[in-house]
Amino acid sequence: MPAISPQDTVLVTGANGYMGRWAVRALLERGYAVHDVARTTEKAQDLSAWIARDLPAHASHFEPFVVPDIAMDGAFDEAIAGAQGVIHMASPVTHWAEELDLYMVPAVNGTTSLLKSAQSSGTVKRVVITGSTAAMASTFAPARTYTEVDWNDSAVETVEREGKAAPGAIKYDASKMLAERAAWKFMDENKDNVSFDLSVVSPSWAFGPIADRTTPSPDAMTSTAGLLYMILFKDPPLQPYPDCIFNYVDVCDAIDMQIKALEVEAAGGERVISNSHLITWAECADTVKTLGVLPGLDKVERHFKREYPPAPYFSNEKAVRIFGIKFRSVQDTLKDIVEQWKSLGWLKHLEA
Repeated sequence: MPAISPQDTVLVTGANGYMGRWAVRALLERGYAVHDVARTTEKAQDLSAWIARDLPAHASHFEPFVVPDIAMDGAFDEAIAGAQGVIHMASPVTHWAEELDLYMVPAVNGTTSLLKSAQSSGTVKRVVITGSTAAMASTFAPARTYTEVDWNDSAVETVEREGKAAPGAIKYDASKMLAERAAWKFMDENKDNVSFDLSVVSPSWAFGPIADRTTPSPDAMTSTAGLLYMILFKDPPLQPYPDCIFNYVDVCDAIDMQIKALEVEAAGGERVISNSHLITWAECADTVKTLGVLPGLDKVERHFKREYPPAPYFSNEKAVRIFGIKFRSVQDTLKDIVEQWKSLGWLKHLEA
């Protein structure tokens, strides 16, 4: 199917999140009109105020919609009207909720509700779902190279066996896997009467600066951005921290891939991993030290493990082949983070 292009309209769900704001910013700066979905009027107004403040030249091309319950059929009908593309990011990201429905219902039903609205819209040409490498394997899965043919069945089996007692991270992994499976099932069952195709872009842990420079404090950051601050820069640091070697991607690379998935014809019908490489917290800290701008970093007592057994790696071969992307290095990512957070005054305690 034909890809969409700038001047078209894209619906972004979950636009109030860390990656969501980057998607909105990048789409507007590339010439797209953006429909946004927020769960409350307050969040929709906050997004509009941010656009008016940071991107005033694009404010007329941004329209927010309030969808309190994304799991309801028809929830997206108004927001999707007139859109040619969709980036569906809305999904629970907490790892601490106990109740399974807080993960499964929004993730799975929110995805199928979105696809039903796209089907009835008559204008949508491509839907891009923000998946996760968690749908392919968990952080502590057997060490090997994982690709787009893999599915994280073990996470679902754990949740089915342990119920709400299952670890929060495993519940999240299972929700991402089940939501993506539901999306592909919908496309297969409706292949004769849908006018759009589907692409799933699956980032690993996404790090980078924040899209909204008016964020009041580090404590207001969400998702991986806040986690990185608490582990590398907060005094005292987060304890315990996620003690693992992990797959990483620059947030701007992850967003670029999702926009390219809207535009590149070959991305239709594909799931594509968005991942740079494996890294440890010790390597992140060492990299920040090489920048030479935070002399007080060594004053904060951190005990990062340096040696780990082999870990899962998510191949980016398909991403390079389809999108021609060259992934940013961790040095570039951390340099951008430090420069931004220094300018916001968030690292003063480490500058001397």
